[in-house]
Amino acid sequence: MKYSLRTYQPTDAQNVVKMLNTNLQNPRAVVDGAGNIRLIRYVPFSSSKVVVEDEQKNIVGYAYVADKENSFVFETGGGVHPAHWNAGVGSMLIKWAEDESARLIKNAPKGLKGLRAVLQVNIFETDHEAIKLFENEGFEKARIWAHYEMELKKEFELSNEIKIHEFDLESDDDWELLSPVQDAAFMEHWGAYSFSPNETYALETDSSDSEPANQIEDEIEPVLDSSYSNTQDYCFIAFINNEVAGGILCNAKLVEFQNTGRVGSVFVHPKFHRKGVGKNLMHAAFNAFYKNGMKRVILDTDSQSFTDSAKFYTSFGMSIYRHEFLYEKEIRAGKEIRRLEN
Repeated sequence: MKYSLRTYQPTDAQNVVKMLNTNLQNPRAVVDGAGNIRLIRYVPFSSSKVVVEDEQKNIVGYAYVADKENSFVFETGGGVHPAHWNAGVGSMLIKWAEDESARLIKNAPKGLKGLRAVLQVNIFETDHEAIKLFENEGFEKARIWAHYEMELKKEFELSNEIKIHEFDLESDDDWELLSPVQDAAFMEHWGAYSFSPNETYALETDSSDSEPANQIEDEIEPVLDSSYSNTQDYCFIAFINNEVAGGILCNAKLVEFQNTGRVGSVFVHPKFHRKGVGKNLMHAAFNAFYKNGMKRVILDTDSQSFTDSAKFYTSFGMSIYRHEFLYEKEIRAGKEIRRLEN
């Protein structure tokens, strides 16, 4: 059978979602209220997207490429209809993702053009066909993520010494308070990096500086449905002596599960570690979920975390219900500045 690859169009949303959810008990994709595809993982709406069609113009494959980190770390994902596995559709999509990543590299800030560039993909441990495909295409396992769950049976007490305030997602002032703390906290995580404007990583063999980078055309701002993103009333800031100590961002509408809340991220500034900040933020989120009828909460974390996050989450009674593998493939050789070792 012959297949053809073309650019994704917004009118493809329903057919792509139907294809991605074929033979699945829990959906991995939905069309949100604005007509956009939502996957389990957040995918920026600015991502490049393509579909593969068979001879009858049925959509049998879908993939995206997202620029995660200044055009040197990219992410791909998507899926192939089960009836078309092992027919070359997956390889076609991976080849496109690699080519698209190589194209987007040219958009990197000048000082970052000499960095090692990689393409990442996340695959659930039960997706054996996808694992085999990506390994055959030269991807190597880089990290294992653990997905935790917990049944909520009561409300939790909060410390009087740590002030928990609801985070206003529409407030620039609240984001200005929280963002530096979030950045400082995640610098301890695998894959984090720092870059000084005075540093440059230009390769002698890199001629792209003499070539014009791909121009990004101005696009009409897409209509967005934020209901699957951070959710008001479920996000909080922690203060100690009027200083921001940490934060937690959660969402209450999930692609996969009904009546389940998700902790998207919880973070504590290093200077406030071991003071109960993370515990109180988790309890505040648990209480918000419980009060609103969500008796199950989930999250995912690096199972090899440098911050020993697994111990933190199990202390609440959370347990692992699945694993997810992060695979990487080098797109361009260069200097590695990500934190990959403890």
